[in-house]
Amino acid sequence: MTVIRVLLVDDHDVIREGLKRMLAPEGDIQVVGEAISGEDAVVQAQRLRPDIVLMDIKMPGMDGIAATRQLREKIPDIRVVILTLYDHEYVTQAIEAGAWGYVLKEASCEQLIQAVRDAHRGYAPLAPSLTREVLNKLADSNRAGRGSLLSERQCQILKLVAAGLSSRSIGDRLYLSEATVKKELTHIFNELGVSDRAQAVSEAMKRKLI
Repeated sequence: MTVIRVLLVDDHDVIREGLKRMLAPEGDIQVVGEAISGEDAVVQAQRLRPDIVLMDIKMPGMDGIAATRQLREKIPDIRVVILTLYDHEYVTQAIEAGAWGYVLKEASCEQLIQAVRDAHRGYAPLAPSLTREVLNKLADSNRAGRGSLLSERQCQILKLVAAGLSSRSIGDRLYLSEATVKKELTHIFNELGVSDRAQAVSEAMKRKLI
């Protein structure tokens, strides 16, 4: 059985203890470390090499957004899931920084555990209340300069990736086979020079392609 190694990042002891209690009974999830700030998270992640980082946003010193950006630069394959009280204020910044998912602290134990497993499998967990806002922001963003880099369908796929949908769910939404969605994602990665979904969304937003 593959064990998912998790680093917890939050400046409140009670939050970290609560997360550990929630995750402890799961045989396929192991909390391998804790950090109390963004700076500490960068150090601990480089030392422990976790699969998933559950990252708070508001912390003394370096915040979770800046820490996420540094982690993706130093460890490109790491998957940071933002875990925060702020439901709308920071979601776009988090995605642009390279966050793999965005989950609210009000999520149930089952939702949090599923988010960790989904992120490990390559899906992008996103709080349900944020899905429509993310899609709207992506739809309303400036499309200048798109040119022929990405097709309209590829842009639609990226918007759904940003909303946390799996390849199968994207296929169902766009009336495509799962294999076609995966093929399109491969083309998208190649065009943008990235290696995963979170990087693709971040790069596309920086280039104003979606």
